[in-house]
Amino acid sequence: MILSYILLAIAITFEVLATSLLPATKGFTVRRPTILVIIFYAICFAAFGRSLINLNLGIAWATWGAVGTVVTPIVGVLYYHQKITKTGIAGLILIIISTITLNLFG
Repeated sequence: MILSYILLAIAITFEVLATSLLPATKGFTVRRPTILVIIFYAICFAAFGRSLINLNLGIAWATWGAVGTVVTPIVGVLYYHQKITKTGIAGLILIIISTITLNLFG
């Protein structure tokens, strides 16, 4: 079971890395980031698929999606100097709360 959560963490990490690199591909016209995005998504889905051997699909998918949804805007703010509003921050907090609730009681 612990291995499944490690694989889920790997999947989330590579999904965030791939998604964060998407702007650098400039519409998949820049070779190096495009290749990295493809490799990172392949690792992500392979790890996610393996994690589902022991994890509930709904909880794993919600966790993967929520963590990616929360971390990706942080990367946008820190790396791409994008802005986030107070309402956006509140929305991210709600995502965190709902994902914790699903993991505890789902």
